[in-house]
Amino acid sequence: MHLARALIALLCLMLFLGPATGAISIDAQPGTSYIGERVHISGTSDIPNIIAVYLFVTGPGLNRAGATLENLHLPAGSGYFTSAYVHPDGRFEYEWNTGFIVGHLIPGTYRIYAVSVPLNLDRLTDTDEISVSYTDVTFSRPPSPEIGIPWEVSGASLALAAALLAAKRRRHS
Repeated sequence: MHLARALIALLCLMLFLGPATGAISIDAQPGTSYIGERVHISGTSDIPNIIAVYLFVTGPGLNRAGATLENLHLPAGSGYFTSAYVHPDGRFEYEWNTGFIVGHLIPGTYRIYAVSVPLNLDRLTDTDEISVSYTDVTFSRPPSPEIGIPWEVSGASLALAAALLAAKRRRHS
């Protein structure tokens, strides 16, 4: 009940203050990554009095309107968003640990959005009053762990192994 009152108060305040004018920028590093690695998302906002930006992702196999970063099965919108706190100087940061999410990324290019209001792509219609920015990240499969066999075995190692094998055979004969 308290959450509903807080949301109503926030909406009334947004209506009173009017549309958010300003811009958001976003960047993701590294821009090319392996599935399972961390991606550092950062950006800036020059929108006055903004507390948070709302983040969501689109890409192969995901809801076309966007999905949350923590749970790729949750469509962005209807209260489901990833948010990043905007510091007083306008900076925001989010560490996306793609190895610890619900759902699976597949190799491909994904687009990460930062928006000033909690709306997904289906509801972002009036971009004059809503600040939107995006960046792309391309994911590939991590390299397969290979079992390395040291083929450059020294002659002394081979002689020792042969001697041990011969000694073991003599004891069992």
